[in-house]
Amino acid sequence: MKRTITAILLAALMIMAFAACGGSNAPGAATVLPTVGEGATSVTLLVTMPDGTQTSREVRTDKETLGEALRDCNIIVCDEAGFVTTVDGVTADYSADQSYWAFYIGGEYATHGVDEEIVAEGGTYALEYAKG
Repeated sequence: MKRTITAILLAALMIMAFAACGGSNAPGAATVLPTVGEGATSVTLLVTMPDGTQTSREVRTDKETLGEALRDCNIIVCDEAGFVTTVDGVTADYSADQSYWAFYIGGEYATHGVDEEIVAEGGTYALEYAKG
């Protein structure tokens, strides 16, 4: 009798463990990102904070440039020269400690700013806190 109860409990525990591990680790499973904004165009934004933590989200927009889309979703703040100074409430101040927000397009360091980047459906963009 004890063996039967132990076997049933062990089986139930294994089923719960497999169910908890299934989700996004299953081969071929799509990763679902949190979504911000509204619009017909969808891009992925990865943000790396000063402590190295990363967040990803889908940004939906009808804006023409990435800068417009990110400001519209309250993700970034730019200075009067158009440089990104704040991302998700975290400010980089180059004049104080040589920190800045680096901008990447498709994993490559961008040669222009967010206000010059035309939003491309399915594009992948990143903002990473960096120190010079």
